[in-house]
Amino acid sequence: MSEKAKSILEKYLIPALLAIALVAVSLWATKQRAQAQSYRTTVEAVYAQAYGELTDDLYELENTLSKLLAVSSPSQYVLLLDEVWRLSGSAVSNMSHLPVSHVDTAELNQFIVRLGDYAHALTKKAVNGGVITDEDSANIAKLRDSCASLAAEHEQKLSAGEIPTIGEDTYFVQAEESQYKDSEDIAKFPTLIYDGPFSESSEKLQPMGVSGAEVDQGTAEQTAERITGIDMTFAGENQGQIPAYDFSFSDESGNWAEASITKQGGMLLYYMSSAMGNAEGRPDDETGRKYRDIALAKLTELGYGNMQSTYAQYYGGVAVINFAATQDGVILYSDLVKVWVDRESSRVCGIDARNYLFSHRQRELPQPDVSREDAQSMLSSNLTVQSHAMALIPITPETEVLCHEFKCTLGKDSYILYINANNGREEQIFKIIDSEDGQLVI
Repeated sequence: MSEKAKSILEKYLIPALLAIALVAVSLWATKQRAQAQSYRTTVEAVYAQAYGELTDDLYELENTLSKLLAVSSPSQYVLLLDEVWRLSGSAVSNMSHLPVSHVDTAELNQFIVRLGDYAHALTKKAVNGGVITDEDSANIAKLRDSCASLAAEHEQKLSAGEIPTIGEDTYFVQAEESQYKDSEDIAKFPTLIYDGPFSESSEKLQPMGVSGAEVDQGTAEQTAERITGIDMTFAGENQGQIPAYDFSFSDESGNWAEASITKQGGMLLYYMSSAMGNAEGRPDDETGRKYRDIALAKLTELGYGNMQSTYAQYYGGVAVINFAATQDGVILYSDLVKVWVDRESSRVCGIDARNYLFSHRQRELPQPDVSREDAQSMLSSNLTVQSHAMALIPITPETEVLCHEFKCTLGKDSYILYINANNGREEQIFKIIDSEDGQLVI
């Protein structure tokens, strides 16, 4: 190679090749960092989800154990014990997705597994005719308190962001196996938190509360504007189980509204609009009654008679109040209407009548074969009865039963229990959770 060629090579080509190589290395490193970051994000999302679900499991275990102290019928007792066993399996499964360095693995894992095994042992005892002793109840109370403490601790860590990161040890909690392990995988159930008993009951196959002649779009629009007080625009037809006309409204200030009017009968199916309020937390009793009165007045104006408020929640500047229809003094929990009241303007800003329109009809209510006194005698002696009512509750989408509804307390905890008015069976139990946002029933 000539001197001139060497000079050109050294001056231009080699630097160019080095520059290309550096760019390639830089691009490769950038890609690797992006992949590493993506992996880190994915893994940490898995950690966060598992940690959050573990916390939910602990709260559910606390609530289920507390219900065990309130039931008296063997069938409900066995069902709740079975739920404790399933929840313990879910908690152990969630722990298996966490790095071993982040939680007190040995102690927590052992506690959860033994809790599940204890519940399973009590189930076998009850099924075989064994008597639940005071010692069993004392043990359940201790386990409930332990779960409550653990749940609060984990929720605090979750709120503070003290969840696992990819920088921690990447070996994981080994799920300790129960001696009662079933051949099938332990089912994982979602947490169901109700804003009132039966508020999420399954819709009927055919709506029974819709009646009257079919209305046209123009008539439905007039109905929507009369109910909302807003000039609405046609937004299409809804061909769901209850066919309806949909209408909407929005302006440059961010105000909006939506409404659905049934094709048959021209009835309000759903209405929601923007709220002005920024109020947070639970109001005092007098203010809460004011919101209920405003909501009830609106329902009466719309033709919903004999409605009784059941539960209320407060969030996002609004009060969400549940109303159930009544017939001859009996609460019809399937016939539910939810009403939203803007806490700042005291204006009804939303109504959901779907459950009501699916279920409402005149019932042939049976005479109770079990008196209030006999039904109350079937409650656990641990409970203190605060109030009583008669209620028709859904058992399946097509089946309802008449029950005695007892609102009770046990220490600081509150419950609602339903005793079948025909055979005295304990049909359902809910635990009432009082919070800053109102009452939750689980």
